[in-house]
Amino acid sequence: MDELLAIIKQQTSTIEQLTNELTLLREQDDYLRQKLYGKSSEKVVYQPGQLSLFGEESLPEGRS
Repeated sequence: MDELLAIIKQQTSTIEQLTNELTLLREQDDYLRQKLYGKSSEKVVYQPGQLSLFGEESLPEGRS
């Protein structure tokens, strides 16, 4: 009977450890998916004298 209780405790500990690891891996997966496929905050930087591919109408306000 004591053997069975020891096995149960060991299995419970293993299940808890694996559950924690799975939670961590899911969080990492969510983070990496967001970095790979999520919205990007790229900003266009206009350099003085640089020609625009899209013409003057697409330049930010205050530029001409």
